[in-house]
Amino acid sequence: MTFSRAGFTGSQAHGAFWAGDENSTWEAFRWSMNAGLSAASCGIVYWGWDIAGFSGDIPSAELYVRAAQASTFVPIMQYHSEFNHHRTPSRDRTPWNIAERTGDERVLPVFRRYAQLRERLVPYLERSAAETIATDEPLMRPLFFEWPDDAHVWSADLEWMLGPSLLVAPVLEESAVERDVYLPDGTWTDVWTGQEFDGAQTITVPTPFDRIPVFTRDRELLGLFEGVSTRLPQKSL
Repeated sequence: MTFSRAGFTGSQAHGAFWAGDENSTWEAFRWSMNAGLSAASCGIVYWGWDIAGFSGDIPSAELYVRAAQASTFVPIMQYHSEFNHHRTPSRDRTPWNIAERTGDERVLPVFRRYAQLRERLVPYLERSAAETIATDEPLMRPLFFEWPDDAHVWSADLEWMLGPSLLVAPVLEESAVERDVYLPDGTWTDVWTGQEFDGAQTITVPTPFDRIPVFTRDRELLGLFEGVSTRLPQKSL
């Protein structure tokens, strides 16, 4: 098995990939998510990135949390950082170091919740990965894979499907308190609130610090998300 940041024709059959040694910036976050979807479009199954970047100074608490939330819903969820020769202050991208360095006590409870959610998702990811191997449909895929004739999926803000049932709309902008989400044809349920929406429309969804928009077309998955949202210490962004 290989774990690589480079690829070539035929790499789809060999192991896992990550986005490379990105800096901890919002721009790198956005481009890395696009890179993941491009990789998926080329048949790469297992892909991820170093949560909130690898190089340079540490990310802000907000960037780290938004990146962790998005990474919960990609094939590989991991944090990693460049070696800074044990100099202090540490640049480790561990959640406890980010919480200590930024002074934002919300980082740990939010990260903990999403790490626990990721563990709950493992059986779903396993089933979805098996379907990917059997059908060649990407595990993490752009919306145009399933709705190629829907013009809106080509122009909507970045979203993706994880497996056949979860639609993920990451928060990629600093200080965002809401974002527009395009729901393709079908019936979609907000995993956090249980509210149902008809598809083929754009809705505006609140994006508090502890939540990104995620929708499902399989209500049996809703139990996995119970208890993920949590009461957080009050702190302005």
